[in-house]
Amino acid sequence: NMKKIAIGGDHAGFEYKNRLTNFLKGKGYEVQDFGPETDASCDYADFAHPLSTSVEDGENDMGILLCGSANGGNERV
Repeated sequence: NMKKIAIGGDHAGFEYKNRLTNFLKGKGYEVQDFGPETDASCDYADFAHPLSTSVEDGENDMGILLCGSANGGNERV
């Protein structure tokens, strides 16, 4: 049973998020993309909070967040 992975970030992580999503899907993982949908400037928290909640609620087994500041791992959500 493959893990369900939530992925998201901000505009700085947009391109890498898309590449990583394609890679994971190619390996057979189910991936839920929380955005952003474009590389336009956006607020990381708008995507990090719903993604984190999906993992906390058991909708996804794990989450990956990609941002430009590298502070995502320290954010309390």
